[in-house]
Amino acid sequence: MEVIAFLLLALFIAIVIIVNAFYRSARKKDQNRLYVIENLGIQEHSDDFKENLGQLIQRLEASIPLSYMEQVKERVIREHKISLIDWENRWFEWKRFLIMTAILKNVPMYSREVDEVWHEKLMFTREYELFSDLFLERTLHHAPHPPGHSFDRSERAWFDTIYIILFKPTKFSISTWGPFLKHPLSEKILLDFQMMPMDVLKEKYFNIHCQEHVPAVASLVEFIIRYFQGQVDYLSKHYDLYGKSVKTFGKHSSSSYSDPALWMLGGMLFLTCFHHDEFDEKNEFFEKTTGSGDSGGSFIFSGCSSGGDSISGDPGGDSGSGSSCSSSSCSSSSCSSCGGGCGSS
Repeated sequence: MEVIAFLLLALFIAIVIIVNAFYRSARKKDQNRLYVIENLGIQEHSDDFKENLGQLIQRLEASIPLSYMEQVKERVIREHKISLIDWENRWFEWKRFLIMTAILKNVPMYSREVDEVWHEKLMFTREYELFSDLFLERTLHHAPHPPGHSFDRSERAWFDTIYIILFKPTKFSISTWGPFLKHPLSEKILLDFQMMPMDVLKEKYFNIHCQEHVPAVASLVEFIIRYFQGQVDYLSKHYDLYGKSVKTFGKHSSSSYSDPALWMLGGMLFLTCFHHDEFDEKNEFFEKTTGSGDSGGSFIFSGCSSGGDSISGDPGGDSGSGSSCSSSSCSSSSCSSCGGGCGSS
């Protein structure tokens, strides 16, 4: 009996060792995967959009001397004990974050890993000030979320909206920033983008300093506003044709988006408009019907993606003038009435 017990114990220990070895191997493989896309993996909207965002990216790259980048790289790897590939993934997302700071009035920091890069950059005071001046023509202040900071769902939804309009999320994007499109926008934001003039929106939601001093930012802001308004108009027309069924939206809207992340963004806006009060429940159903979710599903980009990303019949982008949400659609019983509780119907 003692021999059998010994053999069983030895077998159990061997199994545990093998399982742990496989787990460590799989984890290491995932950590060592590079999620860096050429040109920051920007969305492929119009040619003007790609040209303007490419110009802003070039300005960012030119603002960071190689010697400064190497100093920060060495410090981050040493202080946080990370791999070179982990550094590359963090640096990639850090640059995406910087692009957003040039465009938006405020950009919350939702990634501990990216914030660590930011913190280490601050350790080189003179170089950081020079970089900020070259890129934004003013100092970029470090403003992480402090402990106990109250989480604002709409603020996170706004971050997700702009991130996805600009960039293609990767698996590392979702890992470091947290799952995207899990929260509804506030109904006030929807109403603002339907009712406010372009100039007022530019000042209320976007970086007015960079619009005035950094080339291409003003054009990018106008594109984002028109794209957002175009989405609301599209959803309003969908509502008029098919109603507010989540299943029907998934079925009829999928062919209108050649990009999965933009389709998921459209889904979040649809749920914000027509199911605001039951967003979580409806979003869970939408994810199941579309194959997305916490792991990303069809939402994720592996790092090599091609093809257009425009919505079929999308009035947003660089064409058109001002708001693309017509007065007839804005006065309909769809998105424009969200402030009156369309999510409760």
